Amino acid sequence: MISDSIFTIHRFVIPVRSLNVPLYLIPFGDIHRYAPLCDVDAWLEFLDWAKQKIHAYFLGMGDYDDLASYSERKALMHACLHESTQITLDQIYAERTRQLVREINFMRGRLIGLVEGNHHGILQSGMTTTQMMCELLKCKYLGVSSFIRLVFIHGKKSATLDIWCHHGRGAARLAGGSINTVEQMASIADADIYLMGHDHKKGAVPLSKLYLQGTRLRQKKILLGRTGSFLRGYVPDQPSYVAKAQLKPCDLGVIKIELTPKRNKKNGEDDYYVDIHCSV
Repeated sequence: MISDSIFTIHRFVIPVRSLNVPLYLIPFGDIHRYAPLCDVDAWLEFLDWAKQKIHAYFLGMGDYDDLASYSERKALMHACLHESTQITLDQIYAERTRQLVREINFMRGRLIGLVEGNHHGILQSGMTTTQMMCELLKCKYLGVSSFIRLVFIHGKKSATLDIWCHHGRGAARLAGGSINTVEQMASIADADIYLMGHDHKKGAVPLSKLYLQGTRLRQKKILLGRTGSFLRGYVPDQPSYVAKAQLKPCDLGVIKIELTPKRNKKNGEDDYYVDIHCSV
């Protein structure tokens, strides 16, 4: 059994066939699949789009199904359930997990890993449903947060990008507050891309940092991203915490990060690097 509150370090190699041809990093999460308010049409439309992107790599950001929250898992743990009831719960958890795995099975081999969210089931074995997904998809279980190094290899040349990702914390009513929480991650780790989900907002902000390479002044682009959701907030005659608290509805879907391997041979230098752009 692996704890559902671990931090991980992961290295993922991406082969580069041609320079100046963009690859895509697609973080996805907060699907809340099978919840009454999940926008199934938007989710299936995203999957149809993603299946066509043969040069895309995917990163799960948590809350794939709408199973138990932390407080609900704690209540179930102390509920003294009959063995037959626990078996029934296991069957429900496992079947829903297998159904979700079938939907994203095309990502196999290009799925960097899955971050643990705060909505998941725990089987009698102690395995979480996210861990079960990773086992079935043969990808890395990333725990609650992960430091990921992407290695882009082109012939004998290589370049790296570092991602610092966490399912997310906090809830801000305004977009600026949501991104501010992501920017705070930069005080914890030095990375190129910082990602959070959880608050269901979708957005990205590019920033730049100066650094010295020898005595040369360099500029490094970094990206802050909130990775979106597929859970609607307002549906007529359906209960919703979003409607109850009069929160803003979120633009559903994912952010799309474009990663373009490039080579700079100007001024006597020969740099191999990866340029970052993002669309929402």
